[in-house]
Amino acid sequence: SGRAQHKEITRSATHDAAITLGGRRVKYTVTVRARLREAPAAAKKYHDEVTRATKDAAKQAGDLTHVVYLDPQDPKAFLGVDTWSSIEGIQKFAGSPQIREFFGKLFEGEPEVHVWVDSDWNRW
Repeated sequence: SGRAQHKEITRSATHDAAITLGGRRVKYTVTVRARLREAPAAAKKYHDEVTRATKDAAKQAGDLTHVVYLDPQDPKAFLGVDTWSSIEGIQKFAGSPQIREFFGKLFEGEPEVHVWVDSDWNRW
């Protein structure tokens, strides 16, 4: 189930929480892939209302950035990317009943959620 998947993701990410790269604290990038339940305009309206209301709580929990990408070939394909300062903040915020309800109303089925850590690989 999605809840079990979420627990497993955060459990394995917690295991990696001690990682530092070049002496920097690790930031966690969370990706959320899903299909929108409603047409994009209606989904945007709902998303923006909820995120406006929850932004301060998210930031207090350690959510540093929040960006949404949409697929130009598939208007209901959603990719959310958030950068977090701690695993504990992700767990607390994502596990809240308010956010679970938000995901349930915004998406068809369970979203695919992954936690990523930065690398020291070449970048540009």
